[in-house]
Amino acid sequence: MNDEQDRPLRFLRSWALERRQRQAGDGDGEAHAPLAGYADFVLSFRHAGPAADAQAALEDVVKRLAHAGLSVEVRAAQCARRHGRSATFEAVAGQLLLFIECPRSRLEHEWSRSRLHDWLGGMVALRRGADGSLEVDSDAQDDPSRLIVHATDELAELISVSERQRLVQRLVTGAEGEGGAAIGAADGVDAVVAMHDRRFNQRWLRHWGGKWLIDRRDLRRIREHFGDEVAMYFAFLQSYVLWLAFPGVAGAAWWALGRSFSWQFGVLLVLWGVLFTETWARRQSDIATYWGVHGVERARESRRPEFRADRYVIDAATGERVPAFSGAQRWLRRLLGVPVVAALSLVMAVFIALIFALQTFLSEFYAGPFATLLGLAPVVLFSACLPAYTALCTRMAAVLTDYENYEFEAEHAAQFTAKIFVFRFLQDQLYLFLTAWVFVPYRDVFGGWVHGAYSALSTDKAATLKFSATPAAELVQNMLTGFVVTSQLVGMATETGLPLVLRWWNSRSLARASQASTATGDGHNHEASGIPGTGDGHRHVLSNMLAVAPTGVDTWIESATDADAPADIQQQFVARVTEELALPEYTTFEDYAEMASQFGRVAFFSVAWPLAPLAALMNNWLELRTDAAKICSATRRPTPRRVESIGPWLDTLRFMCWLSSITNALLIYQFHSNCAFLPHADADAMQRFGRTSLSFALVVLLFSEHAFLAVRWAVTRVMASWPGAYARITERARARSRRRWLDKAPSVLRDLAADTASDLSQDTAGNLAADSDDASIGAGADWRAELELGRRAIACWGKPKAE
Repeated sequence: MNDEQDRPLRFLRSWALERRQRQAGDGDGEAHAPLAGYADFVLSFRHAGPAADAQAALEDVVKRLAHAGLSVEVRAAQCARRHGRSATFEAVAGQLLLFIECPRSRLEHEWSRSRLHDWLGGMVALRRGADGSLEVDSDAQDDPSRLIVHATDELAELISVSERQRLVQRLVTGAEGEGGAAIGAADGVDAVVAMHDRRFNQRWLRHWGGKWLIDRRDLRRIREHFGDEVAMYFAFLQSYVLWLAFPGVAGAAWWALGRSFSWQFGVLLVLWGVLFTETWARRQSDIATYWGVHGVERARESRRPEFRADRYVIDAATGERVPAFSGAQRWLRRLLGVPVVAALSLVMAVFIALIFALQTFLSEFYAGPFATLLGLAPVVLFSACLPAYTALCTRMAAVLTDYENYEFEAEHAAQFTAKIFVFRFLQDQLYLFLTAWVFVPYRDVFGGWVHGAYSALSTDKAATLKFSATPAAELVQNMLTGFVVTSQLVGMATETGLPLVLRWWNSRSLARASQASTATGDGHNHEASGIPGTGDGHRHVLSNMLAVAPTGVDTWIESATDADAPADIQQQFVARVTEELALPEYTTFEDYAEMASQFGRVAFFSVAWPLAPLAALMNNWLELRTDAAKICSATRRPTPRRVESIGPWLDTLRFMCWLSSITNALLIYQFHSNCAFLPHADADAMQRFGRTSLSFALVVLLFSEHAFLAVRWAVTRVMASWPGAYARITERARARSRRRWLDKAPSVLRDLAADTASDLSQDTAGNLAADSDDASIGAGADWRAELELGRRAIACWGKPKAE
């Protein structure tokens, strides 16, 4: 077995040779050539049963991969073990690594099939014109055979790294009836992962760490390396950062002037939310057009492996029998999930309300022993219990969405997001809602209940209880400030900071084992680390977090030798692959959810604390860099997916914009002290409760909500008057298509299309003159007589009638 494990990895040598050739051709070694990262994919195979069953399962997996046209190399997983100040490599029991490569011929076939499927699905083929502008590829639209890749074509110019991985991943996990291997968890494969290209990662972080904003070229590189989904997220985050600058600067000015709960700032926030969401809807459509993926979600290229059909239907485009699932049965399953989601949401709401009541009691009423220390108890309880319950709700939402059996990934993601949004909304916003519109207006009622209940239990009421004296507006502001600042700091630490530190600490054993096996001098030699540039004086914290790779692997890859990798180098390489497989999977869901929660706080409550948009702006500017570091070092490499939008999150943001028109209006009505068009309130009542008239609050709510709808309608109408990139490109293509058709049309049709007003008038006049005596036309054909009659009638205008 050891001899087999020492057998050279073919793909590692070929990948290193190709990397050196690209570097020699590019000069600076820029990673734009299709180097997918060593092998195309690595499969983690585990089996807990007897050895005979495991061998049979492995044989089935390998045969299906080979039948799909993929090359496979199998190795035992390895890890580095510390022994004091040194470490060694050891095999991981019960785990095998399957390195997958896709031959050129199979990749050509899959690429051609993908392009043809896009054409059948209604996607428009685009190309760059002679002037560099994007235009419709009319030849490919009229003749789909031009979409096929030929043996003489250079794949490096056609297929990016991410596109190659997307195609290979579909071969690995796609249905066998569609040419795939249908590999999944049921086969003992618990992970299908592409390896990180650490050279690219470090250059990416170093490049972004030295600039304020990212541009189109940065997004193009991310798209070519990680795919459309990751690039679209960074495009959205960049746009969000830029749009936050407007309310951030305005909010800082209002805060400096001491003007909280300003109606002018509230109107600005609502208008900002509408403009941001609607302009982003246009922006994402233009991005999808420039990237050539406009309509990809409509094309529905590949079905989910988990989809289970109950019948077959005839596809309208191809005429093939395709699997389908009853829409009525799916709606029935949706309805069955509604009470489950409602029950989980109710339990979460009750739990949050109890935590809120406990914190309110300890902070506003309790004055006994250990008051400060006990005040931390609700925070600890909230932090300890709510994430676990949220994870349970997320799991239930995933089970319900899988039960609904969606055919395509876009539909599945939309329904899953809709369920999760309910839980996230309660978790992120309910605390603030309870503070502003439950406790503050009725604080005396709660105070009476607390004192009454405590009096029944204790006679020393005065020594341990107090009355809530914090001003109402200040209470809301303090709660909002704590939530915004704390959530951002804790989120950044748990999402990026802690995983990076743990990854660095765990990787020390891998580095020590590498140094022990290679024995190439000083283990602290940065030039031997395989990370270019770490020995210079321009160090970046985030990029240096990646300097944990084995010393020998990268050095051998950069060397000039064409020989196979030595056994110790392969050990280091396999150990590094095993380490990456242990990382959590990356999805954009959590990042979008975090931005949606933050957008809600900014849109709902910034009138109470005008610095909230500025805090969000600074956090998100840093989030661009920390999310990049998280992808590079704290998670597995993302699996490329084609998308044309941010999916259901845009509808989520639009809903929050609508709700913000209500929350801002109610906060301004409740806490604005001297607004001319609001009813006057007693100063003491205003300080303790704010305005509490429910009838007037309902009037304010209805007025603000209708005003919001009017503003959104106006904004959408104005934006519709400027066509987007897709509309402009397709309109130009239709015009060119009509002109090409006229060039080939008969002369009569060309004359009809090209005749002018003067030609028409001359021809018509001649025809009328020639036919004026034609009895079949009738008296109406004598137009000269009719004209004279009309002139006489005009001449009589204004003349008195004869008696």
